Amino acid sequence: RENSLLFSWLIFALPLPVVYAADYLHGLPRPAPGFYGTLLTALPLEILAQILYMQALRLSPLSLVAPLLSLSPVFMLIIPFLLIGETISLVAGTGVLLIASGAYVLNAGAVKRGLLEPFKALLREKGAVVMCMVALLFSITATLSKKAIMLSSPLHYMAVYWTGIVVGMVPVLLFAYRRTWRETLREGALKKAVIPALLFVIAVFAAAYAMSITKVTYVTTVKRLSALFSTVLGGAVLKEESIRERLAGGMLMVIGFAFIVLFG
Repeated sequence: RENSLLFSWLIFALPLPVVYAADYLHGLPRPAPGFYGTLLTALPLEILAQILYMQALRLSPLSLVAPLLSLSPVFMLIIPFLLIGETISLVAGTGVLLIASGAYVLNAGAVKRGLLEPFKALLREKGAVVMCMVALLFSITATLSKKAIMLSSPLHYMAVYWTGIVVGMVPVLLFAYRRTWRETLREGALKKAVIPALLFVIAVFAAAYAMSITKVTYVTTVKRLSALFSTVLGGAVLKEESIRERLAGGMLMVIGFAFIVLFG
């Protein structure tokens, strides 16, 4: 039985004391009007995205679904325009084409059955379809998060937002595990989540430090290299198939993302 929901919840819950301490030591800000309203709008979408994210990883190979998160910038060419009036440029359009090409290359092995077959193959993968939905949701929550950070501070945003995610997911967990709590605890879900949660909070603080010494656009671009790492690990550790095509597709999607973020 899968414990993906509980695992996702623990990833956010376990680091909270560290986040609270960092926010306090940094100096608690006084959020500007609109901060809490923005977070309340983003939280239901974030919780849904986290649930669907774990579901996508459970349904399909990691090397196939992980690069699809790079579709977020495609959606972010539209979502920020609707929410905050940002427009696209010619270079950003080039990035979109690269990302679309990367999605095609992910299933390039199917092209011998027709030019549209790679897209059809992608749609046949339930996890891939779910991950595309996650990318759309993340594009919305990222835009709202940017607004919330501007109304407060990165650390305070993290403390409040993560608390909302943890509290908001509790009813979902109570429903999902209403009859299986004892089995879940015996399976050691808490122990298995400790190291990933530790790595997660280290990654967040590393990103925060990087943003303090360089441009946030550079940091964001580097973070998207996780798609390539996930593809490599999917082949090396999980022995998944078609790694060459998925690695090439993932690289195209990351390059496209870089075009959008750095020059768009």
